[in-house]
Amino acid sequence: MLRFNLRQIEAFRTVIETGNMTQAGEVLGVTQPAISRLIRDLENEFGLQLFVRHAGRIEPTKDAIALHVEVERCYGELEQLVKFATNLGKYRRKRLRVASTVGHSYFLLPKVIKSFHARCPDVTINLFSGTSPEVVENIEKGRSDIGLALLPLDVHGVVIQEMPETNLVCVLPRNHPLRALESVTPNDLVDVPLLLISESSLMRKRLLQAFKDAAITPNVILDSTYTGPICSLVANGMGVSIMDILTAEAYSDLDIEIRPFSPSIPCELKLVLPASQILSQPAKTFLDILHELAH
Repeated sequence: MLRFNLRQIEAFRTVIETGNMTQAGEVLGVTQPAISRLIRDLENEFGLQLFVRHAGRIEPTKDAIALHVEVERCYGELEQLVKFATNLGKYRRKRLRVASTVGHSYFLLPKVIKSFHARCPDVTINLFSGTSPEVVENIEKGRSDIGLALLPLDVHGVVIQEMPETNLVCVLPRNHPLRALESVTPNDLVDVPLLLISESSLMRKRLLQAFKDAAITPNVILDSTYTGPICSLVANGMGVSIMDILTAEAYSDLDIEIRPFSPSIPCELKLVLPASQILSQPAKTFLDILHELAH
């Protein structure tokens, strides 16, 4: 295995360019004997004669000229690599990619993003909104730096951190008879038309388990991918819903009433972070603001 090093190649390249080992040493900040030794080691390693030495002069051999062509090609690629890595570092420091469930994109993150922009006005934010599995996939595949999703703790391939826990609430039309209750249970919702988030949601699965435990079959008349549109339908008297309190309170100016739902069902918002990538300073600042506002 050849054991030449970049210092030898650098010395060879400089000697070719200057035509003189003494000048090459001046360019590289070393002595002429040091340059001679580097060239000699390189020749020995390859079994080549790279320079013909005359009194006070050196001339490159055909092998040296051929090697120099290849060295220049590699140096060009190396410079491109250095430029790419430099720009990549700068780009990462100037951009923050956030992935979130749709509801939290609307009702939690705007305040966080506004505060973050005030602190870091030179950072561009890319916001992706989607389902919790899509958020996790974005983080796992490196497409986003920070994720917010409704998850259990057994997700693999990413780092999961806890956020303050909230519970689901019941959202009623303002004139609904159930508004007189302090809290609403599955028994109170027998035959009541329900508008719920889609069956793929962890929230929906836990909610259906609560109905099953109470031996009640829910009367689901509408499934929605996102909870936002449900509030407008509830306000128009179409039925009742059970959803996260953040979305419900965001629509509290509509003709709706919000009541606690019993049994308590946690809305487990989680931070989803890359398993290997070190967080940039903008990402750390964003998380600090997020925790401040979430609490």
